[in-house]
Amino acid sequence: MSNIYDTILGEYIKNPGKKWLGLDDLAKKLFQYEMISYDSVTNKGKIDFCDIDLETRAKYSGEDVYMTSLLYKKQKEEKVPDNEVLQNIELPLLEVIKEIELNWVKIDKKILEDLGVIFKDEIVKLEKAIFEEAGCEFNVKSPKQVGEILFEKMWLASSKKTKTWFSVDAEVLEELARENNIAKLLLEHRTFQKLQSTYIEWLIPLINQKTWKIHTNYNQIVTSTGRLSSTNPNLQNIPSSVWIAWEIRWAFIPENDDNILIAADYSQVEIRVLALMSGDENLVNAFKNDIDIHYNTAKLIFWKDEINKDERRIAKSVNFWVIYWISPFWLAKMLNISQKDAKSYIEKFFENYPKVKSFFEEVIKKTEETWYTETMFGRKRYIEWINDRNKMIKQSAERESMNMPIQWTAADIIKFAMIKISKFLKENNLKSKMIMQVHDELVFDVPKTEKEFMEKNIKEIMENIISGAIKLTVDIESGKNWKECK
Repeated sequence: MSNIYDTILGEYIKNPGKKWLGLDDLAKKLFQYEMISYDSVTNKGKIDFCDIDLETRAKYSGEDVYMTSLLYKKQKEEKVPDNEVLQNIELPLLEVIKEIELNWVKIDKKILEDLGVIFKDEIVKLEKAIFEEAGCEFNVKSPKQVGEILFEKMWLASSKKTKTWFSVDAEVLEELARENNIAKLLLEHRTFQKLQSTYIEWLIPLINQKTWKIHTNYNQIVTSTGRLSSTNPNLQNIPSSVWIAWEIRWAFIPENDDNILIAADYSQVEIRVLALMSGDENLVNAFKNDIDIHYNTAKLIFWKDEINKDERRIAKSVNFWVIYWISPFWLAKMLNISQKDAKSYIEKFFENYPKVKSFFEEVIKKTEETWYTETMFGRKRYIEWINDRNKMIKQSAERESMNMPIQWTAADIIKFAMIKISKFLKENNLKSKMIMQVHDELVFDVPKTEKEFMEKNIKEIMENIISGAIKLTVDIESGKNWKECK
C-alpha cells in the first residue's frame, strides 16, 4: 500500500467521469460549504498572496486543510483508500510524475528559432499564392473575409453554415481542397501558422535561461481517456502528422554530449488490448504470427491478397475506429468514401473478427445492468445514462461503454510501465532519467554507457506489463535528439 494519499485522486477513482473535482467544487457539492476563492483573496491575481494580511491568509489556508481532512474522512468511510487501482496505479504514479517533472527536458533554442524563420517564410509564400488565386489581398486569418472570398467572390459551394455565415473550418476547407487550389493553400497556411504560433512562439519563452530546459506539469485527472495530459507546455501536443512538424522534435536533446535520448513506443497497443479482451481467434492469431494487422484486415475487407497503400490506410482506420464503434457516416467522411463502402468495411470487419462484436455487445449488456464498465485492471467508469430513453443519449453511452475498457486499459498499461521502470532505475542506481511521457511513448535521457542495458530492460519491462495469448510489443530507438528516435 502506498504511503502517500491524494484526496482528489480518491474522488477521481470513484468515477473518472466527474467534472467537478476541485476542492472548492467538492466542498460545495459534498458538504454544502462555500470556500473562499483564491481570486477573491488576491483580487484575481493582482495582489501577491504574501502581501495579504496574515488573518486572511490563515483562514484561506486553514480552509484547504480542514476541507481536505473532511474529504479524506468521507473517503475512508467509503473505503476509497482500499481501491486497488488507486493503490497500485494512481498513487505510485504520483511519485513517478514528480520525478519526471523535476528532471525537465533540455531544448536547443537555436533550432526552434531557425524553424521559426522557415515557418515565417512559408507563411509569406503561401499568402502570396493565396492572393494570386483570389485575385486580391485579404486577411487570411479572418474567417469572415475568407468566407467572403470563397463563397461570394469565387462562388464555391459549401453545405456547412454557422448561425451567421458559411463555415470555413478545417472540415470545409478539406472538402473544397479536393477541387480548389485556394482551399488547399489556405489549409497549408493554417498548418504553418499553427506551427509558428503554437510550437515556436509558445515554446521558446518557456525555456529556462539557465538550464535551457522546459518544465511541464502532468495531470492525472483531466482527460476523458484515462491518459495523462500535460500543460505549460503541452508535450502531448507536439505534432507528428505533418513532415515539417517532425523538425520540432529535433530541438529536444539530451542533457549533455555524453548522453543520448531513448524513445520506447508501444506498437498498436489498443488493438492488441482489443484482441486480448475479446479473445477473437483471428485477431489473436494475426498478432501471434507477426502478421501486419492492417494488411490482414485489408485482405479481409477487400477480399483479395494483393493490397496497395491506400487500401492498407483504409484498413488501418477501420481497425482503429471500430474501437470507438464508429458509424458508417463518420467513417465515410473521414476516409472520403461512400457510406455504402464504409458500412461494408465495418460489417466485414465484424464478420472476420466475430468475437470482437460479441465482446462489445456483452460490454453494453453488462453496463446496462450495472451502470458501469471496467478495464482489464478493474478500473470502473460509471455510465448511469446507459438506459436513457433518448436514442442519441443511449447510443453515446453505448459508445463510451465500449471504448472505455480498451482505451483506459491501454492508458493504465503505460502507467504501470512508468511505475515499474522508475523502480528499476532506482534499484539499479542508474543515471538514466525518464523525461517525457507522450501518449504510448516514454522518452529517457541516458548516458551512452547505459544505452544497451537500458534498451534491453525497458523493452522487457514494457512488453511484460500484462500476459495473455499475445504479447505487447515495443519499438525502441535512440538518437542525439527526439527526432532521431523515430
